[in-house]
Parts: sequence; structure tokens; C-alpha cells
Amino acid sequence: MNKASIHFIITAVAVLLFLPGLGVTPLFDWDELNFAEAAREMWLTKNFYYVQVGFEPFWEKPPLFIWLQSAFLGLFGDHTFVYRLPNALAGIVTVNLAYHIGYCLGRRTLGVFWALAMAFTFAPLLYFKSGIIDPVFNLFIFLAIWHWYRITRCDSEESRPHWHYFLVGIFIGLAVLTKGQVALLLLGLVVLLITAYRGRWQDIFSIRILIALLGCTLIVGSWILQIYNHLGPHFFASFIDYQLELVKGQIPWHNQPWFYHVVVLLFLCFPAAALAIPYLFQRGEEDFGLESWHTLMRALFWVVLVVFSIVTTKIIHYSSLCWFPLTYFAGYHTYLIHTNRGQTHWIQKVALFITALGLLAVMLLLPLVFVRTALPQWAIPHLDAYTKGLFDGHEPWSFAALIPAMLMLVLVFPWLVKNFLHNQWHPGKLFMGVSAVALSSYFFLLPPVERLLQRELTKTVIQESKPINQFVETHGFRSYALYFHGKLNPSHMQGPWLSDTFVLHRSQFNPYPKQEAKRIWIKDANHRENARLITKSTFVADRYFRYQFNLIDSQGAYFVWQRR
Repeated sequence: MNKASIHFIITAVAVLLFLPGLGVTPLFDWDELNFAEAAREMWLTKNFYYVQVGFEPFWEKPPLFIWLQSAFLGLFGDHTFVYRLPNALAGIVTVNLAYHIGYCLGRRTLGVFWALAMAFTFAPLLYFKSGIIDPVFNLFIFLAIWHWYRITRCDSEESRPHWHYFLVGIFIGLAVLTKGQVALLLLGLVVLLITAYRGRWQDIFSIRILIALLGCTLIVGSWILQIYNHLGPHFFASFIDYQLELVKGQIPWHNQPWFYHVVVLLFLCFPAAALAIPYLFQRGEEDFGLESWHTLMRALFWVVLVVFSIVTTKIIHYSSLCWFPLTYFAGYHTYLIHTNRGQTHWIQKVALFITALGLLAVMLLLPLVFVRTALPQWAIPHLDAYTKGLFDGHEPWSFAALIPAMLMLVLVFPWLVKNFLHNQWHPGKLFMGVSAVALSSYFFLLPPVERLLQRELTKTVIQESKPINQFVETHGFRSYALYFHGKLNPSHMQGPWLSDTFVLHRSQFNPYPKQEAKRIWIKDANHRENARLITKSTFVADRYFRYQFNLIDSQGAYFVWQRR
């Protein structure tokens, strides 16, 4: 079978995996709703120069991913699947890239198994059906790393590296335009580590590096010039300040222990992470032709893991670039088993069992706990008011939520047991079983989780935003649900708070002054409007706040306060 035919088959499988059901589950707050609201506002205002939320500059993210969402919004209308479509397409490109790289390395079968591992691993499959930035961001960074590897091979292949330098600059520029300067940091550390290990300093200290700089400048510079003309230098100063805030860990609810990403990768990147473990430490393989590529993959894994373990602010998808080396080594292990040149190590077997048991426990406990409306009595003393409000009186889950656990028992655990009896049991069957578990989790487990965590907030903001949208805000917590579900338009942010000198002065040091001014005006200004604030049920109102507001809805996880 030729290369084009295999690409066609891989694309067909990826389409069947990533495209169906993108709108089954509503968008999750924060990240998905954040980017979706930015895309909605971009299309509504036709302001494509910069990202905005609340119809003021949103300096946390560059615009490329929002451009993609906004383009599909214009093509297909305002539907949930539109905001997740860029990642689904990125997933299709990513699995084809995995096969293409395997083909270029001279191992077509390895490329097929890498594509299989990337598409069928638990977390990547789910994330390619999400509306967050990272799958697109990771694709661009990895393309830049791949072309840097091609630069290091040009001498042995007797080819010219100029085109690869240019593509490194183009792809890293696209990555910067997707999520920011962290792309330069990650690529730079990987390149320095590989260069120091191999002693090829001529690849960096070469006049040809200016070609990469040119490519990056063409991509990023074209946007920077437009932004500078419209907003001046303030936008970039605020953007950099926010990134430094993330590095310092100044966002408390994102702060996690140093081993957070190790646990996340081991369990969510099942089964690829467990299969890849021995190859993350091994320096040489019997397949000498792949040694330099394996070194690069290890460098990428450890750079990403160490960087995001050091950074105090930790979110699950921050380490998602590790999926590329993890799925590659899992694919490589499958390739060795397939060609009768390897066997499954006891460390891999133990890791597979531990992670499978952990996932199974979660898939079983969640439906069994929430199949009834009342919370278990033993859990109530350990929950705060907000958590009780989310769980108390929730819609009972159907037994369909147990389907992922049942598939785990039927498709995955038999393979694990047989693998102990047959050291070379083919991992391809395991990957296909895990893909069925992941897809069933997406269709049967995620929707009730979303309803449990978000339905009350969605109902609250929609109910409160319809009659008095202009004078409603959240207080004490941050959410994009009010803006997205309330279909905010520019007139809702144009109010008397913009002419109140006292309010503007108090909000001027906030990165989103209009939104903060509106919140301050509702809370503190002297007015007679029918204004309301939405708080979590854990919000403790002081005497001044209770003098200003009446509590008109105190049921569940969210309270609604009306200005007296």
C-alpha cells in the first residue's frame, strides 16, 4: 500500500474519531467559554486585530486560535461544535504528521503505530474534541521541532537546510501567535539541549539562523504592527505582566505541587505513558538509525515536564506537549512487539495496571455516587456550601454513565491480564479498547459531569441576563458564562459607570477596567438601577454589602443579590 493510501485511511479514521459529537456537551467554563466568547465578540464586532472579552482588549492570548474559531463561526453560525472544530482538524493533521514523520525516518510501520497511539490514547482523543488552545499550539511547536531535526540531518543527507530554517521560523511564529512567547522558550530549551548533547553548535551559530528569524518575524511582526497602531505598547506590557504572574504562581486556584504533571500524564495519557516509561530513560536502542530522533523526543519530554513542574501555576493541559514523545515511544514499543524485536517490561505492566485501576475507579464511582439525587450522608460534613449546592438536588445520572467503566472491564482489563501471560501481546488491541472507552466517556460521562458542574450557573445567568443584562455581573468569582450565554453585546458594556470618575479611578489598575468599573458601579455607586450581582454560595457578605443588597435567590451553589 502506498503512502497516499495510508494517509487516506488515517484521515478517515481520524475524521470518525474527532468530528462526530463535537456539540454533545456544552462548552466548559473557564477555558472553552473564554475562547468561545472571544471568538463570538470578534465576529460580532468584526474587530480581527486583537482578542477581546467584554468588548475590551483581552491581553492574555494572541489571536490565531480565536481567528480560527471566528472563521468557522462565520461559516456555520453560532453552534457549540464550531468552537471545537479547530482542534478536531488539528487532530486530523497531527495523526497524519505522526505517520509522515515515521515514513521520513524510514519506518512506515512505526509511523502507523505512532498515529494509532496518538489518536487512541485517552487524553489526546478527548482534547482533540475540545475547544481549548493547546492542541493547535502543540501542533505548531512540534512542526518547528521536526524541521529543526531535519536541519541536524542535512549534512548526512547531503541536502541544504535553508528551507527547514525558514519553516522553523514560520511554525514557531504561528505557535507564538497562538499562545504566546512560551513557544519560544520551549523550542529554545529543546534546541539548546540537543545542540549541547550532540555538539552541533554550527546549527545555531550560523548566518542561516537569520532565515528562521525572518520567518518568525513575518508571522508575528505583521500582527504586532497592527496591534501597535491600534493599542500602542500597553497591550504587550500587560500581556508580559500576566505571563510573569502565571510563572510566579499568583493565581491561587491554579497552584499545584511539583509532581502534579507526572500524575496527570501517567493517568490521563493512558496507555501511552505507561508503555513509554522505559524509553524515557534509555540512551540507546538496537535500532541505531532512530537514536538521534529518540534523543530529541526525550529532550522534548523532559524540557516540557521540568519547565511546567517548576512553574507554580499548573493546569492539566500545560504539559500536553509531552503527548508527542509519550505516544511516539508507545508507538515505538508497539512497533517492536509487532516485529518480534521487543517485549513488555514489568515496569510497563505495573504502570498499566495502576493507571487502569485509577481510571476505572473514577468511572465507576462518579455514576454510582450521583445516580441518586441526595448526597451520601458521610460526604456532607466534608463539603463546603458551594460544593453542596452543586451536588444537592442534582439531576440523577442514568446508568448510561457506567458504559465507559463497563467497556474498561470488557476491553482493557482482559488485555492486561493476558499480557501477564503473554509477554508480547500486541498493544494495538489495547489502544483500540482505550479509544472505545475514551469515546464512550465523551458521549456518556462528560455530559452529566457538565450538567452537575455548570447547569445551575448557566440557568442562573440566562435567567438573570434576559431582563436586566446591562446591570448584572458576577462578584467574587470569575466566569465567562454570563457574557457567552447572556449574548453580551457592546451596548451592555456602555453604561453610567464609564462616566463615573470615582468608579473609573478604582478600576484603572485592573487589566479589564470596563468590566471592573461595571462591577464596582453596581456594588458601590449611588444609583437607582435594578442591578444585581451573582455570587457563589460560599460568599460571605459583610454588613455594608447586606445594607446595599437583598438576597433574592439563595438556592443551590449560586446566590443572586439585588441592589436595594
